[in-house]
Amino acid sequence: MDVPAEFDHEAAEALGRLVEEVIAVPSRRRDFRADPITTAQNAGVRLNDKTQRLVLTLAGLSASELGLLSELNRTLIKEGLYVETGNPPLMVF
Repeated sequence: MDVPAEFDHEAAEALGRLVEEVIAVPSRRRDFRADPITTAQNAGVRLNDKTQRLVLTLAGLSASELGLLSELNRTLIKEGLYVETGNPPLMVF
């Protein structure tokens, strides 16, 4: 599999961690919607310009959209459609 030269491994790992450890957990999803920046930081996501934009983009999704994103992530990983970003992997679609 070819990875684009501009692929940002650190941002992908942060996004994978955010989806797996925050968005996939209903109680943490509520915390995220209330205070996305602090919740992401508490999950170990190091914020820079790019990761902050990702966090704020996700924060604009509804609770049901975040749940769907989490479900899609789990399904695609289960089917082997993911990029290994460290731990956890991140879906590919």
